[in-house]
Amino acid sequence: MVAGYEWISPTRLVGLTAYGASLLACLARWVSCRKSRVAGRPFALLSAAQLFLLLDMAFDWRWKLHGFWMQEAAALGVYDQRRLPQAMALGLLLLASAIGCFAILARFRIRPGLTIAVMGTLLSLGLWCCECISLHMLDQIFYRLVRGVMLVSLLWAALALVTCFGAWRDGRDHLSVEPQR
Repeated sequence: MVAGYEWISPTRLVGLTAYGASLLACLARWVSCRKSRVAGRPFALLSAAQLFLLLDMAFDWRWKLHGFWMQEAAALGVYDQRRLPQAMALGLLLLASAIGCFAILARFRIRPGLTIAVMGTLLSLGLWCCECISLHMLDQIFYRLVRGVMLVSLLWAALALVTCFGAWRDGRDHLSVEPQR
């Protein structure tokens, strides 16, 4: 849901702050991985994803994409028939997210911090997709105000915090295995 009346709303400010912090955490961990010769490519990719989410907060790309598809559906005369395809898309997204989480657990099991950071980012991207799909029933939950901000911004912040925690944990776990100088 785009609020056109103010660019810096409390909700957007929460999102910008959250994804700005997770971007900095991932970048910092990537740099420290490079210095300590620990595999850091995952944190470079996480940084790119966090940058995307931060820029989305600033420029509302998810709503521009949603608006485009909404206009296309209206032009084709199928806008009123969107609920079933939206529900199916959300079901596929849920399945893909679950498979992704299991794959992450299997792939990064020896680096718990990295596992946490990747899962936080995957779920953030899944939330982004949910907002693009914009099923009315979910929108009513996401865009409910909680202390002056939309609930979805608290979800953004929580997932960004998970990513930050994962980056911190990965750095802490590798302090004991970094080469001595």
